[in-house]
Amino acid sequence: MKLGFLAALLGLVPLAAQADSSNFDLGGRIYTKWLYRNNTSQGVLNYGNPFWSENLSGDNGVGSEFELTIKGRVSETVSAGVRIQSRFGSTWHDFWENGNLRWTTPNTSGESLGMDHAEYMKLRGYWVKLEKPLPGVGYFQVGSSDLGMFNAWTVGKIRYIDRDNAKGIFAHGEPVEDLLRYDLGIIALPKLWVGPNWSTGIGENTYAGARVVDPFWSQDWAYALKVQSDLADWLKLELCAMLSLDFEADLADPDAKGTENPADAAYCREHPEDAARCPDHNVDLASRYKNAVVTLAATLDPTDDLSIQGLFGWSASFINEKYAVNGVALNQGMFPMVYGNVADVAGTLRVNYLDAFGVSEFNLKAEGFYIGEHWTSTFGARREDDVLLTDGFIEGGQLPSLNLANEFLDFDEAFVESCIGWMGGTLVGELGLGALNLKLEATLIGYNTNGQHRRVFSCDNCQGEPVYPTFLYSEGYTDVDLYDYANPKNVDRGRDPRSVFKEDQDRFSAIFALWATLNLDVGRGLEIGAKVKQIIDRDKRRETTDSDDYSGNITIARLTFTYPFSDSIKVTLGGQFDWWDEQNRDGSPAQGYAWYQTTKVKPFLLVNFSYGGATLRYLIEYLYKDQWRGERDPEQYWSVIRSKATLEVAW
Repeated sequence: MKLGFLAALLGLVPLAAQADSSNFDLGGRIYTKWLYRNNTSQGVLNYGNPFWSENLSGDNGVGSEFELTIKGRVSETVSAGVRIQSRFGSTWHDFWENGNLRWTTPNTSGESLGMDHAEYMKLRGYWVKLEKPLPGVGYFQVGSSDLGMFNAWTVGKIRYIDRDNAKGIFAHGEPVEDLLRYDLGIIALPKLWVGPNWSTGIGENTYAGARVVDPFWSQDWAYALKVQSDLADWLKLELCAMLSLDFEADLADPDAKGTENPADAAYCREHPEDAARCPDHNVDLASRYKNAVVTLAATLDPTDDLSIQGLFGWSASFINEKYAVNGVALNQGMFPMVYGNVADVAGTLRVNYLDAFGVSEFNLKAEGFYIGEHWTSTFGARREDDVLLTDGFIEGGQLPSLNLANEFLDFDEAFVESCIGWMGGTLVGELGLGALNLKLEATLIGYNTNGQHRRVFSCDNCQGEPVYPTFLYSEGYTDVDLYDYANPKNVDRGRDPRSVFKEDQDRFSAIFALWATLNLDVGRGLEIGAKVKQIIDRDKRRETTDSDDYSGNITIARLTFTYPFSDSIKVTLGGQFDWWDEQNRDGSPAQGYAWYQTTKVKPFLLVNFSYGGATLRYLIEYLYKDQWRGERDPEQYWSVIRSKATLEVAW
């Protein structure tokens, strides 16, 4: 009887939801990378993190990653997805690694490298999307996002390796006849890097004099808004704004851990109502850091051949010195912002003119730019973006931030540089002559950071506590071919791409570049590419003397030959030659300045192979560098052979 009743009950009560394979979209990906160089460092990442110990970086190793993506259709209006990926860092030679960090000295056991090398699966991205839940709302998304809906000046798109680390609640406005579109975001601040000392409070107590006893980050949020409007076919407007708020426990509150105002037990027994002096089991919050950024952009297309794009921005940065210690003074100038309350403006104006002056296949681009010396955007783009037209000094792009992400990459990936303080203009002309295409750039740069006796770390003439970061090394041209900003000074690497402030500066720069591409009707088609670049960099430094004037002349020439041997095999053979002449590159008034002359030669071979859905890429290069450093320092040589291969399949 009981069984019959149970069966009847089960038959009458339908299931709330049913699993159906048609509701799932599964995707898999295996990525394998080989790194090999003529040294004895071991790992699968050329440039790791220089600030804390990690066991991922090294130039000799092979490792694989597996990624599983699951997307589900819950209903006609609700969908969801997750991404699961193996932990990065394990090499094939770690195949018995069990993840126990047992040893503190190098050894070959299976209990030595920790979970970084155990190949466990980690939940990365996860999101739920609700489509058209309310009038005027296209969708709500809860969970992960790459933040690509905003812009590089306010909330920048997260770099590829972190693409779904950002979490928040997002709303996308349903367009109203193209007159208004909007994106809203409430984004959890990453406790690692959006704030003073690359943190939202955690780790501050490692510095002498820190007052934050209990770092509190779970109520730290950024609020972002983008509004777009197509006022006419020829006019588009965009407003983008961001406000980040970093809070800590108010140390004057007697309930706060480590409070400066501890409660007096005897007094509080008689006056429990005195909330300022007696615990009420409620901890007030105090602002540690605020950053506000607003940009207004416009695009005008008066004709089919002419486009004008302009952007104006304002930023403000507010540091509460009671809760954020001075990392400029305490960390040798390593700090992602000016230590103090500052505000500034920035702007760009770009004109694109197709078939300029009626000449077919002749295009002109011109851009003017101005970024104030105190421009601060802690949540702006750190890489994966570029805000200026110029090729720049190191070719990887320019971003208006000191918080650049030039770590966790390989030798074949481009570095980005900070353009804070830049003002000037760029003119680019492109001409098509049948099989030959030419491109010429001329850029002139002045600096809003020019000045004397700036309060940087270890300054000689400035008054007061240092507040401007210098990132340790700020002189000379940065060599991103052999860059490692954790190296000691006697291993050359030049100016840090983040270093925009100096104690004394009176600088002017000019960049000229010519690209040429020739497509020859030889066999399957031979492509010849060439690039010549000249950088003229002058810095008078101190206005009172010319004995320390920096004079840099950088010449770079590159030539490549690309030929497709079949539908699946493409080979590129090339080489690059550099000649750098830098007078008074490094030194001080007391010890004198050294004259550097650098020669670099870099032949390389690149092979791309595709077969049945698998893609293989192999790059090998030889890098020779000879650096003469005057009479003060010995000459330096590098003879580096390095290679990288990747194999990727996805289904």
